[in-house]
Amino acid sequence: MAPKTAGAFDLGEPLGKGGMGEVFRGRHQLLQRDVALKRLVIGGEVPADQHDAWRERFLREGRALAKLQHENVVVVHDLFEHRKELWLALELVDGFSLADLTKGGALPIDVACIIALGVTGALEAAHRAGIVHRDVKPQNIMITKCGVVKLMDFGIARDDALDTLTQTGSVVGTPSYMAPEIVKGRPADERSDLYSVGAVLYELLSGRRLMAHATPERVFALVASNKFPRLGKVAPGIPWRLVLLTERCLKGEAKRRPQSASELRALIETFLVDHGAPDDHVGRLVGWLVAAGKLSEAEGLTVVQDTSLFIAALPMRRRAPPWRTAALASMLVAALALAALAGTTDLIDRLLQVVAG
Repeated sequence: MAPKTAGAFDLGEPLGKGGMGEVFRGRHQLLQRDVALKRLVIGGEVPADQHDAWRERFLREGRALAKLQHENVVVVHDLFEHRKELWLALELVDGFSLADLTKGGALPIDVACIIALGVTGALEAAHRAGIVHRDVKPQNIMITKCGVVKLMDFGIARDDALDTLTQTGSVVGTPSYMAPEIVKGRPADERSDLYSVGAVLYELLSGRRLMAHATPERVFALVASNKFPRLGKVAPGIPWRLVLLTERCLKGEAKRRPQSASELRALIETFLVDHGAPDDHVGRLVGWLVAAGKLSEAEGLTVVQDTSLFIAALPMRRRAPPWRTAALASMLVAALALAALAGTTDLIDRLLQVVAG
C-alpha cells in the first residue's frame, strides 16, 4: 500500500509505473504546488547485491536533472529520503507520451520534425553539462497540452562529473533505440544520443519502429550490424533531404553522424524553414493535438496565438469554406467600426459575444 505522505508532500493518485519505480501525483504541503513524485521500488527479482547500484542510479537521475535548466527538460524540485525510501519530486507534466501519440501511425512531417527539434534542444543542454541521456525513446518524450516537448527519465544517463555505474562491456537501454556502439559494449557519447533521435524520427515519419521487422532475439544483432529497412522505402513520400538526414543519424559509425546536438538541431531547423513550416512550433503542436482528438478546440484556443494556424490543423470536415470565413470577417469588422463610430457599446458587446460563442 502506498503511503499518504512522503517528506513535505501529500500523495495523490498513481500516475504510472516503470522499471525503476512508481510515480504519484503529489502536492507540497506548504507551497501547495503539484508535482510528480517518483519512488524507487526495487523488485524482488533484483539480486540483493544490485540494490546499491539501483539506488545510485536513482540518485544519479536526480543529480543529472538538477544540473539542467531548459524548457525541453523536465524540472527536478527535490530529491529526498523518506522512511528509508528514495523519492524524486519532478515537474508535473500535463500532457501525452509520444509512445501513445504514435499508436495511430506516422505523424505529419512538420510535427515529427518539431518534436525532434525539441528533443535535440534538450540534448544540447544535457551534453553541454556533460550528460549523455542514453535512453532517448518515445516512452521518455512527452508533449504538454501547451505544445512543449519534454525529455524525461535520465535514470541511466552518464554524467562525466559523477561516478558512473556504466562501464565498457555493459549494455543498458532500450535495444531498438540504442546506437550500435552501445550494443557492442563500447562507451556511449553524445553521438549515441543522436542515433536514438534518428531512431525516434524514423518511427515518427514511417509509423513503425526501426527494428519492427525483427524478433526480440534478433534486434541486438541487427543494431550491431546496422541493418534496417531504409526510410525511403518504408515511407516513400518523405522528402529526400529528411530521409538523408534521418539515415545520417542512424549511421553505424559515430563519426558519420552529426557530431553534436547543435549541428542536428540546426539541420532540422533549416529543413523546416525551407519546407515552409510555421514559425509557431507550439501552435502547430497544439493544433495537431486538437486534430488528433487529444485536446478540445476550446483547450487549443487558450494556448495558440495564431488562430489561422490552429484552424488549419483541424480536420477538413470542420473547416468553413474560405470565402465564407473571409466574408464573415469583413462583415464583422465593418459592423464593429460602425458601432464604435455611433458609440453603441451594447451593440459592440453583443457582436463580441457572437464571436466568442
